[in-house]
Amino acid sequence: MTNLEQTLEDARRAGIDLDLLDSNLALTYEERVLRHESALELVLALREAGATYEKSASAAPAAL
Repeated sequence: MTNLEQTLEDARRAGIDLDLLDSNLALTYEERVLRHESALELVLALREAGATYEKSASAAPAAL
């Protein structure tokens, strides 16, 4: 087994999804940036929703 093959096998055993890496690298730079921006927008929206929920939950009276 070559060094490259051993490295790839080690990565697979460590749980790295090499197929996902390959599919992402098949995208153009612009496509990767657009996907990143979309994911970032989702994360920011989820953070905002979580903060809103926490604020409303802490303001609500405790259930008996």
